[in-house]
Amino acid sequence: MSEFEAITTAGRFPTTVQTTANGKLRPHLTSTSSTTSSYSKRASLRDPQPLIVNEKKYVEPPDGGWGWVVVVAVWIDNCLVIGMLKSLGVLFPEFRTYFQGSAGAISWINSISLSMRASAAPLAAALSNKYGERKVVAWGATLVTIGLIISMFATSPYYLYVSLGCVSGFGFALASLPALTMIGRYFKTKRSLANGLSRSGGGATFFLAPVLQLLVDLYGWQGCLLVVAGMELHLFACALLLRPVRLKDELKFDHRETLQRHRDSIMPPSVNEESFNNAEEGYKLVARRALAEKQRLKQQQKEIEKRVTEYGITESLIVDHFPQIEPVYQPQKKKALDFSLLKNPLWAVVTTNLVMTQFGYSITLVHTVARAKILGIGEYESAMLLSLIGLSEVIAQLTSGYFADKGYLRRIHLHKIYITVMGIASAFSLLANSFLTMAIYCIVFGCGSGSWQGNILPVTVDTLGVRQLRSAYGFCLFFSGVCGQLIGPPVAGALFDATQSYTYSFIVATCCFFAAMLVLWLEIPAARYLQRKEDSSNGVAEVPDEQDIGMLLEMHSMT
Repeated sequence: MSEFEAITTAGRFPTTVQTTANGKLRPHLTSTSSTTSSYSKRASLRDPQPLIVNEKKYVEPPDGGWGWVVVVAVWIDNCLVIGMLKSLGVLFPEFRTYFQGSAGAISWINSISLSMRASAAPLAAALSNKYGERKVVAWGATLVTIGLIISMFATSPYYLYVSLGCVSGFGFALASLPALTMIGRYFKTKRSLANGLSRSGGGATFFLAPVLQLLVDLYGWQGCLLVVAGMELHLFACALLLRPVRLKDELKFDHRETLQRHRDSIMPPSVNEESFNNAEEGYKLVARRALAEKQRLKQQQKEIEKRVTEYGITESLIVDHFPQIEPVYQPQKKKALDFSLLKNPLWAVVTTNLVMTQFGYSITLVHTVARAKILGIGEYESAMLLSLIGLSEVIAQLTSGYFADKGYLRRIHLHKIYITVMGIASAFSLLANSFLTMAIYCIVFGCGSGSWQGNILPVTVDTLGVRQLRSAYGFCLFFSGVCGQLIGPPVAGALFDATQSYTYSFIVATCCFFAAMLVLWLEIPAARYLQRKEDSSNGVAEVPDEQDIGMLLEMHSMT
């Protein structure tokens, strides 16, 4: 028995014309259950199933699997970047003795390295958007290694400003930011835990500093730099482990291409005139059945027409109401740097908070030891205070992420709590006058600062989305590094020179922490403003062609 489909315009029902035993044709209403079943299995941007676009697979953040390998790679990356930058201070006494330079001149080496890592963050983000994290981290590893090797031949501190400060510092920037953003791309529900685990690698100062001191004692500072260059080659292994992942957030629904492809796929059946004459009686039956459904369809068509006119042809409309149309998705165009973020009030809130918190954090971290010595605490005990902060930070990063992923509180509210703890601890430090009270301050402050550091990336993703993460995080690090890390310690030093006391410096730091916490409350009105703006833009959505509306209404009546 031969069978082919014909679409009736009277009733708009899918109809099958069948050949009977006597050779005549009769129409037969087909069931749409198979179509509906097919529709229920279709993937969409709202569905966890992967989408294949241009033969490339787009998925939701895996939240595990290879993501845990990425966590290990980023942990090692943080050891070799952040941990190494903190540990290179071991070489500064050697530099000062070798070059007979002042403490101020030698300290610029570390300042340039740290500021270069922050100021080059937007460039690292732009390169990641264009070439991917794996290549950029590998380029960073190359520059770090070259900078360390050529630093062996330094003849003056100015030479090291360029080789160790600029070349290696720029390499550290390229190797750091892309690796950190990979956590945001691979994890969603476990993002805080994964970020906390990977960030703990920055506490590698505990074992790197003694290792570097041993290398200096055995081979001198030149030999130490050569061995460190060999250690930094492990960044290439980290880069290879950063397997790219394409996320569904990077796709957009293309309604024009969707309808165009569907039109092209519709091929009207080739049926001769005699066949339709023989089936005339059957078609009358189809028409009568269609009239019985007319009232039901009429109301649904009005609702769909109103929705299309107001909001345009959206993905949810196609997926929910038109199972016979296959939605088409296109990758969103990537910008090297998304400067539109600078006009985003949510980005302004996140960045202002980070700058103010980093400002206060830099003051306390740099001047805690000096303040302890002024209080009469011994040199060894004063140095231990920084170790207590570092150890508390590592423990906090490992534990706070697990709690944050439980979802008891929004991550941005946890951010407020962590920064408040830092402010309370700094205020308490103003009353500390012994090693015990200073140690209590350092432990509490380290718990707050470690939790805060582990929560920066998740809050950025929650607030601005994973699609803009590279640019958003790059701009955040740039402003926090330049305005926070560079300006904070000199301001505190100037206050000490004017007052001969670190009390005012810690008062400024305490005020910065509480002000930064208050800034986060602006996230609520900023989000509402953007929502109103989005609703307003939806109200003037692009109105589709009448031909598109007519085709959708006709196809809906067929289902």
